[in-house]
Amino acid sequence: MSDELKIVLEDVKEKFDTVIEAFDMVKERLDRHEQVEEERFQRLETEVLSIKVDVTTLKTDVGTLKADVGTLKADVAILKTDVAEIRKDLNEHRDSTELHGGRVKKEAS
Repeated sequence: MSDELKIVLEDVKEKFDTVIEAFDMVKERLDRHEQVEEERFQRLETEVLSIKVDVTTLKTDVGTLKADVGTLKADVAILKTDVAEIRKDLNEHRDSTELHGGRVKKEAS
């Protein structure tokens, strides 16, 4: 082989080595980027699963609250009826007491 050919081949080899080194660097950066993105994806997936659990819990809590509000509405209706009956009884008592005592009539409201 001639010296010129050896020099050209050595130069080509160095250029290939540079290209291979650049390719390896790019591959390494892509691998790191892929790893970072995978970790990020895992964190997001974990957060989404946590949010799903929270939403399910909230749905259950809302269902419980709706049932409690329904019960409270029924209890308030019963209390209103009881208060109306007590008013009626109190007014009847006042009416019968005032008839005997001659006092001025004052109704419970």
